[in-house]
Amino acid sequence: MKQNRVLIAILLVILALAMTACASAAEIRPLPLDHDTLDLENGVFNFSVQGADRVGKTGFFTAVLYRQDHYDREQIRNLAPGDTVYANDRKWTVTEVVIHSLAETPDVPTDYEIYTEEDLGEEEYLAFQPCDDGTYIAVMGDWHPLTLAGSVQVKLPLPEDFVYVWDDAEQDAEAFIDDLEFFGNPYNKECEFRNGKLVRVVSDDYPYGPREPEDGRFQPVPVWKFCHGFRDGLGTAVITAYTSDCEEGPAKAEITPEEAEEIRRLAMNGTVTGKVSDEMVTGGTWIYSFETPAGTHLLSIELYKGRIVGSDGMYSYEK
Repeated sequence: MKQNRVLIAILLVILALAMTACASAAEIRPLPLDHDTLDLENGVFNFSVQGADRVGKTGFFTAVLYRQDHYDREQIRNLAPGDTVYANDRKWTVTEVVIHSLAETPDVPTDYEIYTEEDLGEEEYLAFQPCDDGTYIAVMGDWHPLTLAGSVQVKLPLPEDFVYVWDDAEQDAEAFIDDLEFFGNPYNKECEFRNGKLVRVVSDDYPYGPREPEDGRFQPVPVWKFCHGFRDGLGTAVITAYTSDCEEGPAKAEITPEEAEEIRRLAMNGTVTGKVSDEMVTGGTWIYSFETPAGTHLLSIELYKGRIVGSDGMYSYEK
C-alpha cells in the first residue's frame, strides 16, 4: 500500500510539472499594426508597384506598402522550447533556442535562432535579430517576413529631390520610371515617403523572399492574405454581410452574432488549401466586409456553396 502511495505521489508530481510546462508555453506573434493610425505618408516601407504598364496613360502608379514584422523584445529574449512562434503567417513550435553573439562581445546577443518541430524546408533557419527601437525582426534564410500596410497612389512627376538607388548607384526619376516593371518583389525594394511625397527608392535583386514550391503546386495560404486583406484588427472588426445578384448587385443581409463570429474565425484562422474549379459566378454569393470601428476597410471575403471565390475560380478552405 505504501509503495502504491509513493507511486501515485510521483505520478502526480510528473503530471503537475507537465501541466505547468504546458501552461507556461508562450504564443508569440508579430506586434500588430493599427491601420487607423498608421501613417502611410511618412516613413520607410518595403514596397511593390501596381499599374506600371499604364503609367504612361494614367500619370500615376500604386505603391503597395509593407512593413517588416517586429516582435516584442522580452518575448524573444525569453523564448523557450514548447513556445509557438508565428513567422511568415505560419506557426512554428520551438524545440531549441540557440543564442549567437560575436567573439569580442559574447554577452551581447546578435540573434536568437530557433529550431522547430516543423520542417523549415528551403528557408533553412529562423532567427530573430534586435533593432535600434528595441524590438526584434525575424529572418528566414536570407529575408524578413512582411505584413501588408496599405497602398498609396503616386502621381507623376516625382519631386525634384527624388533619389533612386540601384546597385549602390544614385540615378534619377526617369531611370526609376523606366524600371517600374521590375518592381514586383517587395522583399528587395524599399521606399521612403515624406509628407505624402515619394522621395527615395532603393532597389536590389536580392533577397528573393519566400521560395515557391518547385513543382508548382498550390501553397496553402491564410484566408486574410488570399483575400488581399489586412491581418491586424480582424478580431475587433465590424462585419457587414451582403448577398450578390447578377442583375441587382449586392444587397445588405442580416446575419446572427454567431454567424458573424464564425466568419471572423474563418478570416483570422482559416487557410485556403487549393483551387477546386475554374467556375466563375456573377451572383448567388455571400460577401462579408470587415472594417475597423473607425471605418478603415480591412478585408472582404466572398463565399459560394462552401468555397471561397477567387479571381480565377473557386478555392477550398479549412477553418
